[in-house]
Amino acid sequence: MTPSAIFLLQAFVIVVVPVVLLRASGLRALMPLVVVQIMVGIVLGPSVFGKIAPDYFQMFASPGMLSSLSGLAFVGVLIFGLISGLHLDPGVFNGKERAFWPVAVANVAVPMTLGCFAGGWILARHPDELLAGVSSVEFIAAIGICVSMNALPVLGAILGEMGLLGSRVGHLALGVAGVNNIILWILLGVLLTAAAGHSGEGHALSPIYLLALAPAYLFVMIRVVRPMLANLIMARMRDELVNTRALVVVGAATIASALATELMGLHYIIGAFVVGAIIPAKLHEPILDRLQVMTVALLMPFFFTLTGMRILIDPSSPVLLEMFVVTTAVAVVGIVGGTAAAARLNGEAWPVAFGLGSLLQSKGLTELIVLTILLDAQIISPRIFTAMILMALFSAALTMPLARLALARVSQRASDEQRQTRRARA
Repeated sequence: MTPSAIFLLQAFVIVVVPVVLLRASGLRALMPLVVVQIMVGIVLGPSVFGKIAPDYFQMFASPGMLSSLSGLAFVGVLIFGLISGLHLDPGVFNGKERAFWPVAVANVAVPMTLGCFAGGWILARHPDELLAGVSSVEFIAAIGICVSMNALPVLGAILGEMGLLGSRVGHLALGVAGVNNIILWILLGVLLTAAAGHSGEGHALSPIYLLALAPAYLFVMIRVVRPMLANLIMARMRDELVNTRALVVVGAATIASALATELMGLHYIIGAFVVGAIIPAKLHEPILDRLQVMTVALLMPFFFTLTGMRILIDPSSPVLLEMFVVTTAVAVVGIVGGTAAAARLNGEAWPVAFGLGSLLQSKGLTELIVLTILLDAQIISPRIFTAMILMALFSAALTMPLARLALARVSQRASDEQRQTRRARA
């Protein structure tokens, strides 16, 4: 087969097969598509396909054959960073809900604390997982960040599928997830700054220069780029629609900002995320309408599948199983339990509190990107990467069933109250 034919076959499998499998399985209401896409990647990787048919695996999955797919995945991640920033709605941070800020703080603090304990436990049990040049504090912080992270765009999609967009629980979940993303992306930036140079990349600046440049970068983005970008976009919009010229402006700003953070030694997705976050809120929806569906449907599957193909699962490895069980337990208990406890202490009923915690432990896209960043920066080992990818898949698969179970009681109570009201009026 020619290289072009191999690429087209790879692209067809990556884009189409996961969707067909999810529809055929009848699990669309229970499992996010990203889980199936990564599972397809695992099957196509060295863990399954590489063992069953090593010759064909070398033909279809050699580094040369995957380079084109990696380019598409790179573009997908860049645009996804922009989309993540665009999903941050400042209006949900107004604090009108009594439970909002206590739940937002608990949603980060509890799993982060438990995740750091889990990181310390991993180092105590398996000190060889600490890579050369990485301090124990950096490793422990990386585990804490990964355990605590949720995926804001995935949460929005789940709320849409469950009919909760616009509901009180939906607004509360999106607001808390927004706070979670902001805090953890900042912490990730600090971690990458502290660990700059570990990956051996020549462009990485020393932490002292990064600490000086990062505030200057943010000041320029907020004070200079934000108003300029808003004027340039709005001047090129017609009938409140983002046309090609306006989209080019958004793309140019995203690439330039991503280049700036990459040259500073941070990850390029942080620069893309910042651009999405500083764009005025009234422009979020028009830009998302042009970018989100195409990116999620046609570009991100390449990243998910390639992520799955980087995973080497050894079922006989007790170390891998240990780390998977510990990080999964910490993630689920920390996020669901910590969030639910904070919500209940601030007046929410247990079904609402548990449903909110279940929704907020959705991981998916953002978690995979963060893990890939940490792996590429050589802060975590490939075995930690594999264990935590499996943790993210398990957590993502649990989100919708747990949330439906909890919030079904809320819906039932609301229906009962409506019936009682009608009877009383009758």
